[in-house]
Amino acid sequence: MKYTKEQLKQDLIKLGICPGDVVLMHSSFKSLGEMEAGAKTFFEGFLEVLGAEGTLILPALSWESVTRENADFFLDETPSCVGYLTEYFRTSVPGVKRSLHATHSCCVKGKLADEIIKDHEKDTTPVGANSPFAKLPKVGGKVLMLGCNTARNTMMHGVEETLTLPYGIAWDKPITYRLHKGETVIEVESHRHNFLTEEGEVIEQRYDRVIDLLDEQEVSFGNVLSAKCVLMDAKAAWEKGRDMMEKEPLYFVDHPKK
Repeated sequence: MKYTKEQLKQDLIKLGICPGDVVLMHSSFKSLGEMEAGAKTFFEGFLEVLGAEGTLILPALSWESVTRENADFFLDETPSCVGYLTEYFRTSVPGVKRSLHATHSCCVKGKLADEIIKDHEKDTTPVGANSPFAKLPKVGGKVLMLGCNTARNTMMHGVEETLTLPYGIAWDKPITYRLHKGETVIEVESHRHNFLTEEGEVIEQRYDRVIDLLDEQEVSFGNVLSAKCVLMDAKAAWEKGRDMMEKEPLYFVDHPKK
């Protein structure tokens, strides 16, 4: 038996999604189980819960295909490399708008879409001050981890970029990207993330640890259909995460030299 739109809506509401919310969602479509009409039903139901005053944001990251060797990003063509729902949202949900950034764009639909995507092309890091990720705490947003690994949370990169840490950004290797928006081409020199030591050892990201810093009213847990989910207050995660990074710079990573 396939899940229905009404079941989806009930689960989202029970988790803590409310009308008017601004939600940034990381997702695994397979984790939901079978739904009537699949992704179409999923987005219809989610947007109905958010209502006309709400806004839905999905990362449409393209770091996999936009590289030093292939430095062109096309706003309407470059695919997302972070899952089926992100590509469906980008290509098949009417009215979705995408921010202009070579590797860390977001797709947005809702009341605050224009505000959320504005000026992203001005950033010279993956999750800079103009990114939707950095704007989320300022608009009272929420981060939804839907059936996916909570150790990876892109918003937390934005927190890292406000500090000087012994990992994170390859500051010495900028890339000049070409951002294509229709006939307009903007050249931007930008940097990429780097989670390797000088010896090539992997620095494991552990942003799941932010959950331990949040109060009961700042985080909720539950299932959306078959997907295990975490919903957290973006401002609380940002501020408490930053406070912890200032005290313990390696708190959110498993560093080989730790």
